[in-house]
Amino acid sequence: MIRLIWSKIMKWGWDYNRDKEDDFDSIAIEDCSGPSIDVNGLSFNVMPAQGGTIVQLRKYDDKLNRNSYSTHIIAEGKDVAETIGKIVAIELWKA
Repeated sequence: MIRLIWSKIMKWGWDYNRDKEDDFDSIAIEDCSGPSIDVNGLSFNVMPAQGGTIVQLRKYDDKLNRNSYSTHIIAEGKDVAETIGKIVAIELWKA
């Protein structure tokens, strides 16, 4: 059941991004003046979904010169802030 839900979410994401790529081809970005920190740490995206929240973490591995991704689903009704804290703690312990 989880795999079916996950595959539908991923298909929707790919289709959504494919449609949006054409929009970005015509936009020219000249200046991205904003605070920028060049630190290879743990970054994450939190996305609302039907029935819960999706958390995707990205971590850069210097040894492999590659990003590794980890995706977690928080069920509806659970404390999102507390669960994200636990997820981040687990990911930091893996290092």
